[in-house]
Parts: sequence; C-alpha cells; structure tokens
Amino acid sequence: MLETIRIIREMGEWRPKVVIWENVRGALFKKKRPIFNEYLRDMESLGYTNSYQVSNAMDRGIPQTRERVFCISILGNKAFDFNKVKKKSLRPMSDFKQNDNEIENIEKYVVNTPSMLRRLEALASSEEIELNKTKFRYVKTITDVCNTITERPDRCPSAGVFKMADGRYRYPTEREWWRLMGFDDEDFDLMLKEFPQKENCRSATLYALAGNSIVVQELEAIFEVILNEDYVTEFVNDSTGQLQLLC
Repeated sequence: MLETIRIIREMGEWRPKVVIWENVRGALFKKKRPIFNEYLRDMESLGYTNSYQVSNAMDRGIPQTRERVFCISILGNKAFDFNKVKKKSLRPMSDFKQNDNEIENIEKYVVNTPSMLRRLEALASSEEIELNKTKFRYVKTITDVCNTITERPDRCPSAGVFKMADGRYRYPTEREWWRLMGFDDEDFDLMLKEFPQKENCRSATLYALAGNSIVVQELEAIFEVILNEDYVTEFVNDSTGQLQLLC
C-alpha cells in the first residue's frame, strides 16, 4: 500500500492521473485501518481525491463471494462515483465448471488426503459441524456460488470443491480457477504455454497467478466509469491502432 506512495512521489510531475488500489476487506478492519487512513492522507497530500468501497465479485456477474476494497484516486478535485459502477446479473456456475469427462487426468484433482476429507462439509454430520465450528471452517460443496478464490484450492478456508458424477469430490481445475476470476479460456491457454502443467501434478503457479489477481469484470466496470465520466483521462494510439488509457 505505502509502496504506491513512494512510487508516485518518485514520478514527480509525471504522477498518474488515476490510481486504482485494491486489497482484501481486512484493510478496513481495526488493526489495519490506521495504515489505510495513512494511505488516504498521503494520496491527498499528493493532490488526489479518494473514493473507496467494498465490492463483491457477484455484483459483476461472477459466482464468487470475493469481497475486495477498491480505492480510486483522481488527481484533482473530482471524486470517483461508485454509484455509477454497473452491476451485472449473476452467471450460472455451469458457465465456469468443466464436465468431469473434459478434464485430463482428473485423478490429480480428486480430494483424497485424510485431513481435507475430514473438512468436507458434505461428509460431516451436523453434530460434527457444531462441535468444530469454533476450530475450523468446513469446505463447502460448490453448487451456485464458490467462496473466495485464493492461491490454492487445497486449503482451509477454501473456495470449495465440486462433487463428481461418481460421488467423489474434486478441487476446481486451474482453468476453472481462472474462469472464476473472469478470464477467458484464451487468456488461460496463453498462460498455459508459459507455465506448462506437469502430467500428474496440479500447477501451484497457475492457481496462485489467478488467486492473486483482480476479477476482470471489476476492473472493466471501473474503467467504463472512468472513460464515460472523463476523469481527466487522455488517449493515445499504440502501434496496433488501439486506444490506450493513460492513468
């Protein structure tokens, strides 16, 4: 967070006109709030007007309960209006989930470690869930919506698991992980060329790259407002003839 301030200060008169900052909702919690407030004050001292809001990926049509703080800082006195960020209808999980028969070497995605099997909510009795509710979170079976996508699928808390046709449970694949962050399959295929998967192993790299990114539709919705409201933006043509946003 504060590294952003250092970079902008070093840019001097070339500082960006629009700064988009994103982080976990915990940045607003009691222990972390002083750091966030310091960031806001420093941005104001650099001539920016800040606006921030907690946004859920479900509001952009992605079936993931991912809540993140977005802070938009505009150079000058004009404030970003989050009320103009458009919501989208929630897309069905079937748009993101692969059929079992589409997954190569599906066995590497099957939940088979005892520690994870004990955490599956679907396999636990109501008595067990009640007894352990203060100790750990159970892993939910994904139906309509998944929990927050993180760096890994095999951890607790977890985004969830899918129930297979044969009654077993599996982790989401790397492709599903990327889809649930709003990326197209074409994007994933390009990354797959850069980070090829090993035959019998899940790719920690591909999971982490997606889990540490920002939901595509969140950024698209913000960019749409920035462009339509003309928040002191300029455009240039690159070598491909496409318009670029300078921010």
